[in-house]
Parts: sequence; C-alpha cells; structure tokens
Amino acid sequence: MVFNISNMDTNLLAIDSAFTSHYRGLLEIQLSIMDKLKHYQFDLSKTEITDAIIDRMMAFWYFNVNNNKEIIGREINTTAADFLTESCLLFLKSYFEQTEDLKVLSEISITTGSVIRPDISIWKNNQLLAAIELKVSDGWKGKSIKSHLVERELQIKQVYPNCYFGVVAFWNFFSDDFEGINTKYFGLLNFDKSNNHQRTADSIEKMIIEINKHT
Repeated sequence: MVFNISNMDTNLLAIDSAFTSHYRGLLEIQLSIMDKLKHYQFDLSKTEITDAIIDRMMAFWYFNVNNNKEIIGREINTTAADFLTESCLLFLKSYFEQTEDLKVLSEISITTGSVIRPDISIWKNNQLLAAIELKVSDGWKGKSIKSHLVERELQIKQVYPNCYFGVVAFWNFFSDDFEGINTKYFGLLNFDKSNNHQRTADSIEKMIIEINKHT
C-alpha cells in the first residue's frame, strides 16, 4: 500500500498520520481475517498455515530490519519472538477452536503457581493436550538448546505425562542428533541468504497432525 503525504505536510502530526492511520487499520484487518478463518476448511495435506506464518514473519522483518538499519539507525533489531508467537497463535487458534471443546492459549501457567508457561498450550476442558515452544533460532543458548528443550519437555510431562510436546524453530537448528525431527521438532527454513533460505521438509501442518493424535 502506497501513501502520498505530499499534501499532508503542514505539521508533524499530519506528516506522521499516514503511519498511524495504517497501523490502527491493522486491527480491523486482523479481525476480518479471524472472522474468515472461523469456518475455513483447513487442508493438512497442504502447507498453507506454514506458508502464511513464513509470509507474516518475512513481512515483519521487511519493515523492522529496514526501518532499524536504514532509517532510524538502531543497532538492535525489533524482537521477532513475540511476533512469531502471535502468528502461530492466530492460525492454531483458528484451526483447533473450530472444535468447541478445545482451547488454545499462550504463556499460561500449566499448574497453579507454576513457572512453566508454554508459548502455546492446547486444552480440552482442564486437560493439557499439547504444549508448544516457539523459537526464532537457537539464540544465545546455541549448542545447549537441545538439553534445554529436553529438560523443558520433562518438566511439562511431570505434570501432564500424556500431553504432546512440540517445538517449532523458524530458522532450523535441529541436527540429526535430535530425536523426533518432523514429529516433535519442526524447523521451517534453513538460514542461507545465498540460496534464498530454502524450506525444510517440516511444516506446522505435520505438527498439527501429531497433536490430533492426542485429541
């Protein structure tokens, strides 16, 4: 969408109104998308959900990275982890909550007083069906990320031993020594600018199929 501000340069608020009006308008767009997804016929043999999440993340980075580096001169990029959670939450809620007795929540304690708050949790009544952790990359944990995720799963299954545990990494960091690739661990893109960040064989749809086995 292109905005022409040449006729709106009488004062600072007028100059900036193109941005603020566009930003406020995103809420109506999101509400409209949610309404359409309530009755959408998801096809898990396709990768529409994965494609949509990747497109949202790339759109997020397109603005924020260019804005930070090229326009305002910020050295640290805007955190992408929250946006990844919001994007995955949107589509997972839309899929699972078509079933009335399922609820999809984010960062809620899985027990009273617990410090364990999965990025996304899926519930049937008061029973945890699935706990999903979302990672943009392996981040500062680096090589210790595997032990961290294994410990995370153990902590959750001490409380809900029969629940599904899954991890989605936007930039794939799962190596062959991760047991459960494509059933528990899902890396979406290989970070490789020279090859346009090739897709892996993993997808959000494959994770949903695994979760469905627990419902």
